[in-house]
Amino acid sequence: MRHQTMERITAGRVIASIAGAKAERLVPTAEALLEGSIDCIQISFDPRGDQSDSDVAAQIKMLADRFDDELCLGASGVRKPEQVRMAHEAGAQFISTCAADQVIIRMTRDFEMVSMPGAFTPAEIDTAYRMGGDLIRLFPASFLGTEYLDQLRQPLGHIPLAACGGISVWNMRAFLDAGCTAVELDHGLMDELYKPECDFGVLAETAKAYRTIAVSERGERNRSLK
Repeated sequence: MRHQTMERITAGRVIASIAGAKAERLVPTAEALLEGSIDCIQISFDPRGDQSDSDVAAQIKMLADRFDDELCLGASGVRKPEQVRMAHEAGAQFISTCAADQVIIRMTRDFEMVSMPGAFTPAEIDTAYRMGGDLIRLFPASFLGTEYLDQLRQPLGHIPLAACGGISVWNMRAFLDAGCTAVELDHGLMDELYKPECDFGVLAETAKAYRTIAVSERGERNRSLK
């Protein structure tokens, strides 16, 4: 299962991140993202406690039950082994963390889920991969820029990276062209979801626009974006 999930993330190239959304909006949000050809979604555990871990797990399960194999579902913001277990039981297929935690990575792999630990420096990236991370989250990617990626790819080109933090319609393609396997999108793609009145048609069109950029052919014009 882990290898199939990794292949799906690699093929889709875009992971939509949802944090603190109203439960009743999740199904129409997933439908809008699927309409826009984005099928990888991660739901974030809330470190502030506005949503309980059980609430987040219930949201993942609701989407897993409703969409089955249509969606590739993950849990982000994972900080504790118990959250890994809850996410797995709810139907998550990948786990995203802000840093590399060997216990969480090992548990994620034991459950046959894709492990996506966060890292910042070359040493952290290498360590996260050696611990068993499948796709290393480069965070905050927009702060580091594509020049940083150019330097990383020389010694660490064998390590799959996902660009996270500050990724937008303006720089997403540049990060993909610089060698990232995937990007995580929150603001920009998901802003419509958090408005008092969400227009899911607008969300679907926004998803379609991002997906079009993600699968467009590489070009020097795109590559020069920062």
